[in-house]
Amino acid sequence: MKGSLYRKRYVLIKADSSGNLEMALDKIRTKFGSKMKFREDPYAIVLTDQFQKDSLCLYIEKDLKGIVVVTVSGTIKKCKEKIGA
Repeated sequence: MKGSLYRKRYVLIKADSSGNLEMALDKIRTKFGSKMKFREDPYAIVLTDQFQKDSLCLYIEKDLKGIVVVTVSGTIKKCKEKIGA
């Protein structure tokens, strides 16, 4: 295990044509306290910790219509590679 007990996780999310990315990011921020680290429409990368990762992904998939989780990674670089940024 790495040094920190609270290892960070980056969640890459994508809004489809009907999804409202700004509204989804506000809901994620208020419910989980996660920070948006990168945004390039229709994608956004959200920072969370390893303990909230599963509940955050479940919340996005079930409660936020039009928003999907593309990938979860330990580095922001791997998430950016997925979108070609």
